[in-house]
Amino acid sequence: MARLVFECGDRDGDLVFFQTSEKEGKELAASYEPAKKWLLDNGFTPLKAGSNGKPRSREKVRFDGRRCPKCNGAVWDNRAKKQEDPGRAKWPDFSCRDKEGCQWAVWPGQYELAEEAA
Repeated sequence: MARLVFECGDRDGDLVFFQTSEKEGKELAASYEPAKKWLLDNGFTPLKAGSNGKPRSREKVRFDGRRCPKCNGAVWDNRAKKQEDPGRAKWPDFSCRDKEGCQWAVWPGQYELAEEAA
């Protein structure tokens, strides 16, 4: 199961995200062009990756790998499990254990682990 996510600009220049419901691959692929057409017909402009007119932050999150930088709660370190099981390749490397309240997560290339104080 997968979803389509469109990052769009509206008529006022605001950034808007549209997300489809989960569908099987073939059904999802078939719904891509109709979904894009609907957005265009209703005044939304789908943006190319990274081209929303606002530079995306390239600054990496720096944290210790144990505490969530957002809520200071415990985090899951998924790196070993991702290496063991290719089916988990899309998992974030680290994610907050508070999946309902915080929902913080980072993927490869988005973080830097801080060195422990000696």
